[in-house]
Amino acid sequence: MNRRILSCFVGVLVWCLVALCIPNDASAAEPVKLTLREAVTMALAQNHDLKIARLKVTENEQKKVAAKADYFPAIKNESRVAHVTSLENIGIPAGAFGVFPNAGLVPNREILLGQGSQTFVTSGTGASQPLTPLIRIHEANRIAASEVAVSRDDLKKAENEVAVTVHQLYYAILIARLQKQAAEQERTYSRTLLSESNEDLRNGNALKVSVIESQAGLLQSEQDLLTIDLRLSDLNSELNELLGLPIDTPLVPSAVEPAILNDSSREETLAMALAENPQISAAAEAVQQAKAALTAAKSAYIPDVSVFARQSYQNGVPFLVHNFGTFGAALNYDVFDFGKRRAVVREREAQVAQAKENLERLKDAVGVQIEQSLNKVQRTRQMLQVASEVVKLRQEGERLAENQMIQGIVLVSARSQATAASYKAQADLLQSQLAYLLAHAELEQTIGRTPGM
Repeated sequence: MNRRILSCFVGVLVWCLVALCIPNDASAAEPVKLTLREAVTMALAQNHDLKIARLKVTENEQKKVAAKADYFPAIKNESRVAHVTSLENIGIPAGAFGVFPNAGLVPNREILLGQGSQTFVTSGTGASQPLTPLIRIHEANRIAASEVAVSRDDLKKAENEVAVTVHQLYYAILIARLQKQAAEQERTYSRTLLSESNEDLRNGNALKVSVIESQAGLLQSEQDLLTIDLRLSDLNSELNELLGLPIDTPLVPSAVEPAILNDSSREETLAMALAENPQISAAAEAVQQAKAALTAAKSAYIPDVSVFARQSYQNGVPFLVHNFGTFGAALNYDVFDFGKRRAVVREREAQVAQAKENLERLKDAVGVQIEQSLNKVQRTRQMLQVASEVVKLRQEGERLAENQMIQGIVLVSARSQATAASYKAQADLLQSQLAYLLAHAELEQTIGRTPGM
């Protein structure tokens, strides 16, 4: 009986292991086909960094709303219940007001006047409107508005960076796919060459060294294929992370049509960059923030004046009616602070100078980036033209090798070698085409636009 139970248990265990080892095709992720524009749109909508940047914009917008509320009166209620351990009473002794005929002492006995109750209640609701502090409140609102603008510029910069990164990864996947085809053709050539070397060795027409070299070439082609597969896997994972997709989602990018884009002049491009670049816009907002902070610091020399009105209720406090109102004005001023306000003003002046200098630095840096980007676009366009000529020559060489193989002039390995060279030239052409498009996308990013949108 024990052996039968044991055998049943082993059988169930084996079936479980077999079930675990069988791949589940239903659970495999479906390949996602997408164009470059779709990839950019998806990344802008789902990227985690961009979601955080948008939440930062919302945060600063709410800070601005909170700062605007300081313009209006603050309505507050203050209520209190308290108990005192003892009270001082007013005593009027007998005869304090004199002795009168037929009346005697006035008062005729000692009178104690109570001074409220030991337990008393107070409650008041009032409104206070700042007057001179409105200067600082106005500058605080300017700073809050600038922070909103800066956060939006930061979001725009992050979107442009994500879009360029999508271009880079998308193009890299396309290039790697074509490079894989070229590597497969190279492997086919290496196998054919190894087969021919073995045949020549058996016929006594070649040495052993030629076979060894052919074997080494085949192994090298296998290694190149493995390297490309690994690179494709890494690129796929990086693009998935950027798009906000599961990391193992297979991506099938569509081909990109080659195009020669129209470029503006250097002067027009620089003018557009100075007007649209988010870094320059953020730096300009930083100057406005620093100026607002300087004005607020100078307003510290002005007394704080506010007006107020209050309606109060009390029970248990002497000499006051139950309900009464108060209104008036309040003034608060620091007569002497040992130079603190002057130091703060000088600090703000230094911050204004720093912000202006940083703005000029960024303008110069963007000018350099525009120059470099335009030069890169021009160089990649020239490389594209060269690569196109190479493809034509390689395709012609492949055609001639095919004809010569049919006529028996060359071996099959020569045709395979020409085909592999043609595929490699096509991969190089695609790389040149995408390098040109990527250079143009980077130029769009420097200007301050989102590439691919």
